[in-house]
Amino acid sequence: MSTININTLLTEEKWTRATVNDYNVASLQEFDAQLAGIDDPEKLVEVKTTCEEYLQKNKSSILAMYLAGSVSLKRRSLDYGAMTNLVELFKENKKYAIVEFLAKKILEKFDDKYVIRILADTYEKLGKEKEQFDLYELLVKVDYEETDLLLTLAEKFVGSDEEKALFYYKKALQRYINAQNLPAIQDVWTILLEMIGDDFVYLLGLAERVYDRFQGERPTQMLGQLYEGVLAKKQWDQAIIVLKSLLKIDPQSAWAREQLVEMFRNKYATHSRLESSIEVSNLTKSYRDVHTAIEEFEKNIAFDKGSFVFHKTWGIGRIRELSHEEVIIDFASKQNHTMSIGMAFSSLQVLPKYHIWVLKSVFPKEKLAEKVINDVPWALRTLISSNNNAATLREMKGELVPSLLTAKQWTSWMNQAKKVLMNDPLIGFLPSDPDVYTVRETPISYEEKSLGVFRNEKRFYQKVKIVRDFLVNGDPESEFFKEMVQYFIDQATNYQKVTDQVISSFLFTDILCNLYPFLERPTSVDFKHLYGLLDNKAVTFGAIDDSELKKAFIDKVVIVEEPSSVAHALISLYPYYLTSYIGDTLREQGQKKVLQEMFKNAVHHYRENAELFTYLVRTYDRAFWEKSIKISFETLVTSMLQLLDYAYNAIEAKKSTNEMRKIVKTLTTILFDEKQLFTLLAEAAEGTAQRVNFIVQRMQGLDQTKKVEVKHLILEKYPEFIFLGEQESTSELVSSGLLVTKAMYIAKQKELDHIMNVEISENSKELGAALQLGDLRENAEFKAAKERQGILNATMVRLNDEINRASVFTKDMIETSRVGFGTEVELKDNLSGEIKSYQILGPWESDPSKRIISYLAPFGSKLLNHRVGEQFDFEINEKKYDFTVLSIKELPI
Repeated sequence: MSTININTLLTEEKWTRATVNDYNVASLQEFDAQLAGIDDPEKLVEVKTTCEEYLQKNKSSILAMYLAGSVSLKRRSLDYGAMTNLVELFKENKKYAIVEFLAKKILEKFDDKYVIRILADTYEKLGKEKEQFDLYELLVKVDYEETDLLLTLAEKFVGSDEEKALFYYKKALQRYINAQNLPAIQDVWTILLEMIGDDFVYLLGLAERVYDRFQGERPTQMLGQLYEGVLAKKQWDQAIIVLKSLLKIDPQSAWAREQLVEMFRNKYATHSRLESSIEVSNLTKSYRDVHTAIEEFEKNIAFDKGSFVFHKTWGIGRIRELSHEEVIIDFASKQNHTMSIGMAFSSLQVLPKYHIWVLKSVFPKEKLAEKVINDVPWALRTLISSNNNAATLREMKGELVPSLLTAKQWTSWMNQAKKVLMNDPLIGFLPSDPDVYTVRETPISYEEKSLGVFRNEKRFYQKVKIVRDFLVNGDPESEFFKEMVQYFIDQATNYQKVTDQVISSFLFTDILCNLYPFLERPTSVDFKHLYGLLDNKAVTFGAIDDSELKKAFIDKVVIVEEPSSVAHALISLYPYYLTSYIGDTLREQGQKKVLQEMFKNAVHHYRENAELFTYLVRTYDRAFWEKSIKISFETLVTSMLQLLDYAYNAIEAKKSTNEMRKIVKTLTTILFDEKQLFTLLAEAAEGTAQRVNFIVQRMQGLDQTKKVEVKHLILEKYPEFIFLGEQESTSELVSSGLLVTKAMYIAKQKELDHIMNVEISENSKELGAALQLGDLRENAEFKAAKERQGILNATMVRLNDEINRASVFTKDMIETSRVGFGTEVELKDNLSGEIKSYQILGPWESDPSKRIISYLAPFGSKLLNHRVGEQFDFEINEKKYDFTVLSIKELPI
């Protein structure tokens, strides 16, 4: 669909005076079919612009509104208001089929609350109850202010889908808590008591949460109602837990204290020391602090006939007899042992029958190990409780390995245990240390547990991950979620310098506020302001350790940067985010040429862009490089070989080892395993083969078999091929290598690169042009080019040999106690009386006219190793020298 076609359609609509009644779903689908053929973002924007300009003069044009809105939806742009206007228009005219068609079109791309309501109303008018309630379920997911509709949904599913009904009742209750609507909370609470009266853990946690939020008499009544329910079922342990919660709220409650004593009497009805334990603890005395009294009672009541005990010398034992005066205990190594009651209380630790030490002493190892493996929640609660109700995973491992589990079994078990530790409501952790787990009497929700982990986490991006996990498993409408979000809001608004964490906090807050409109979006800061304060935008972007936040950063850059600067800004970010996202964004912005230049720059400057270049050659195939980027296969493969050579050298020099190893692995795979190098050799001219072989053979880290394979392939194609450099005599090489300065080493590498990548390439073109001139015998241009080829090849071989032998001499290696490399020596010429100074460096740096002497030259070698004050003499070419060393200084190399 072109702009001309659109203008024709718009003119036809105007000329025929088409109205609402003239349109149906089929006519709109015809327009969709024409739009479907447009993939170019620029053409889509052109269509939208044309329609918007037309609407300025013809506001009621259904065609213009439809096309403009469709383009926005196709591009997932939020400015689809024209389509929403159409939904309203057709709704007013009761064209419900079109309303449904348009609404579904919008909802495919966006969960628009307003459109959902209109479509739900439409289904209600059409009597489509199932579709209507499906939309209600979608609406409560995206509209966090909608509460009463949750009750409508819950009531709808009562009797037909109890699980779904319960879900909506719980969701409604949470929103009433957020809205601080206590009467509504109590109404839903009453319903939940009827539906899930047996879910003690959830109900107790809910009642305590409501009390923490509201306090007062009504929330206390909720705990009282829960108590009545468990009391009626004679669930003494649960009744005791509720009463303890009530006593935390009101320690002076005489009723709760009396009920607690009664519940203890019910629980320990057969205990021989029940009454004495109540008496000793003063549990019935109002003057005694109730919590201290409870602790004292539970310690005393633990001593009973049949109870297990631990003695630090005799180990595990069991109480056989117990009186007011003495205790008789059977230890494994000491049967029928008698102790006074006082001594027993001071030297014995009472162990519950489920303590891990007791279980180890009672059950066979194989049976207990099987129980631990198959019932992870039970094992965790047992291990934590056995460790004074405070245990780390490390302490749990010490209890299980190797006595019950092997190290391999522990690894598998621990992975399951971590999930249980996060999701079990009766396992919490110490507020001061989230690595220390405890077993709770009252439940802790996943949400509360996540907040505790979040508070104690020091690493910023790990905090981001905790929130992401929370959104998968937790309730974002809880107050715990809001506290976590507030942390990022504070980071984004209270800062001294804009860092990656400040930027990430803003981006993450922005994402969360878009997802959950009930969150309060910070208005004191925006991305453009923060972005403008960055010292180095690309480096800051690279420090963001979260893929989704990097994408959000890129999207914001497109918005805030000047249109003329967007492409440059995105290109600078590319090396720090090696995915297709930036490339796709640039294409959407119509910046194909800029993208092509980036690809070319990566090829020609592969060292400076090592990771980027490696990513690009791994991601894009030969056809893409040749057709889209206009880079020849020979250039591409040669650059890969040279980068591989550079990476091997960097590893040898211990520079950026990890990154370079990754590059070596990737390029070796592409060049040798995927045969791209062999493909090039099969197509290459002899000169290219010579150049490729030269690079391959000089790679010190490359497997020798690969080098041999390259030679074999070249000889198959060119049987008379002469491998440059291999006829050189190795006797000339100095085994100790060549000492050089870093600056000169870099200069020589650049000289070699220039010869290989520029001069040889130009020479090949000269040879090609000369060959076209005809008879080679009288062809001066060909002879000159051929002679230059020989010089370049010889220079290339010599430089490569020297670079391979070179060892960079650094400042910290200079020794001024004697004359050596990197020193300046001041000498007194004893024959002439003159004072002379010489700088001692290598043959690359040597310049006798400036008194810079090579340590390998005859004169330089005679100066080496002499100390200050030392007199020495020597003869070179029948000339005598006699010197005394006056001083030795360090050169600034």
